[in-house]
Amino acid sequence: MLLYLRKSMKKKNLRIIGLFAIGILIILFIMKYIGIQEILEVLKNVKLSFFLLGLLIQLFLFGLWGYRWEIILEAVKERVSVKNLYLSLFIGVLFNNVTPAAKTGGEPVRAYILSKMESISSERAFATITADRIFDSFPYALLSLFSVLYLFFFENIPLWVTYILVFALFFSIFILLATIYLCINLKMAKRLILGLMNFVGRFFPKIKEYSYTVEEKIITFNSTILRISKDKTAMVKAMIISFLILFCGFFRIYFVFLAVGYNVSFIVPVIVTIIAIQVNIIPLLPGGLGTTEGVVVIIFSIFGVPIAVSASVALLDRLLSYWLGIFIGALCFFHSHISIKRETEK
Repeated sequence: MLLYLRKSMKKKNLRIIGLFAIGILIILFIMKYIGIQEILEVLKNVKLSFFLLGLLIQLFLFGLWGYRWEIILEAVKERVSVKNLYLSLFIGVLFNNVTPAAKTGGEPVRAYILSKMESISSERAFATITADRIFDSFPYALLSLFSVLYLFFFENIPLWVTYILVFALFFSIFILLATIYLCINLKMAKRLILGLMNFVGRFFPKIKEYSYTVEEKIITFNSTILRISKDKTAMVKAMIISFLILFCGFFRIYFVFLAVGYNVSFIVPVIVTIIAIQVNIIPLLPGGLGTTEGVVVIIFSIFGVPIAVSASVALLDRLLSYWLGIFIGALCFFHSHISIKRETEK
């Protein structure tokens, strides 16, 4: 499967490169519109100490994310090595960031990699990842509502920005509720997935042969989710960590502002982090490349931040929150490929 993933990636290289090119062009257009020289003037005076603090916070965020996943795995009596857990996590981050799939493109890959490295079934691994994403969504949904209300009542924002934010908010809440419902309702999940298989089977009859296997996997997935929901201690820990992860994002942006020598109210990083996540939910470009930077610059400007400072902070923060994940994920992907290849050759 790992070899298949690599072949699949090669086939989709042109499409991925094209989407990345669009994202990069959007960023270059923003920089050109604002003034490349003005942005460079801000960037050349960056205080490295504050930027490194932002980097440490992002690494700590990754650490918390892995710890939350470990708690969820332990709730279903699955113990995995820390090394394999983080390898799987970062490979998932890589695929999330290079696919325009609303931060979900890497989750099946994450489940597969963990199942190959540890004695855990892929459907069981995917169930823990689904629970991980659900825990991730609760604090975000709560603070998203706060952000939209704050901007609507206390800031003068363009009408189109309001529409985007409200749409993203309701879309994310709908996805969250639909996911929870399908996870706990075995009958509905089986009806939906088997119905899709029957529909696709009209065009590809061979796929119907796997319906029994798929039904077994759905049952395993459902039982794993229900087992997690019964471990109240694990749920409380995971929820607390989810809030800590979100606040790490707030502090990361705050320190990036300090790095460029600009002081802002802490409400600005809070609002911008939430909105950046909302933009990433809409599956347009890989990891919201270009669109996130553009919207973030607009929101910063609404709060009175100079446009060159806004663009500089957006670029620096995305270096930490987006490009760092791609870099680490790529290293982990090639390392895991070599490890799995060695295991299969034994």
